[in-house]
Amino acid sequence: MYSRAIAKLKFGKYAEAEWEIIHELEKCEDDFEGWMMLAELYATNFQDLNEAQSTIAEICEHPKVTPSQFSVALHRLADWHLKLGDDPEGARRALQVICDRMPNTHLARMAQLRIKQLPQNVDELEEQRTAAVIPLPALGDSLEEEPAAAESQLDREKAIQSANVCVEKLNTDPNDVAAREKLARLLAERLGQPERGIEQIWLLLDMPGQPTAKQAEWLSFVAAWQLKFLRDIEGGGKTLDKLVRQFPNSLQAMTARRRLRLIEQDAKLR
Repeated sequence: MYSRAIAKLKFGKYAEAEWEIIHELEKCEDDFEGWMMLAELYATNFQDLNEAQSTIAEICEHPKVTPSQFSVALHRLADWHLKLGDDPEGARRALQVICDRMPNTHLARMAQLRIKQLPQNVDELEEQRTAAVIPLPALGDSLEEEPAAAESQLDREKAIQSANVCVEKLNTDPNDVAAREKLARLLAERLGQPERGIEQIWLLLDMPGQPTAKQAEWLSFVAAWQLKFLRDIEGGGKTLDKLVRQFPNSLQAMTARRRLRLIEQDAKLR
């Protein structure tokens, strides 16, 4: 239905694309995908967030819109408030509509979870965008490298500030998975406290309902930190063995098996 509009978008003919979308919606005025395409056009191509918000509001008030479509529309509006408007409060308001209109539902709980993870203000949003990337520990050859040289005092202070932000979030919501994982990585890899980082990972692994892929990844973190930073061959070997037994088909298990073989060979040589 919207192939002509999509073609216009690819060539940067946004006004013509808008006309094509509206023309199709006149034929089928309750088409959710068409209305979302129009809202996306206003937000990302015309840079008119107010018009996009008005379109989303019309979508949400349509009698045939389903609860899941209602939620998708408002989550998309929250994305635009963050990425295009630098407006965490606007994103929070959009998600709160889901909580108010559909209380005690799974969709409301998902919206509440995202609200808790939103930056509190523009400064925190900017900090998230510019935060230095924290390298992931790998169960590969990098484990044989010496730990990196101490960071500068300025870098350490930034890491401490980021860790404090994570702690504040966890004081508000102990089940904030993203904040706890970030805190663990900061402690282990940036602040020279791998034992405390490992403690945070065990807390994550104790949380019910976590995805299998994340659990395997977290175990790989523990093993890497035990071997690389703590030089705990026995403890790291046990964690690797646990990773292989519990998540045998994961990517992390493949590299864990290789690491275990290297540990065994080294033990024989000794």
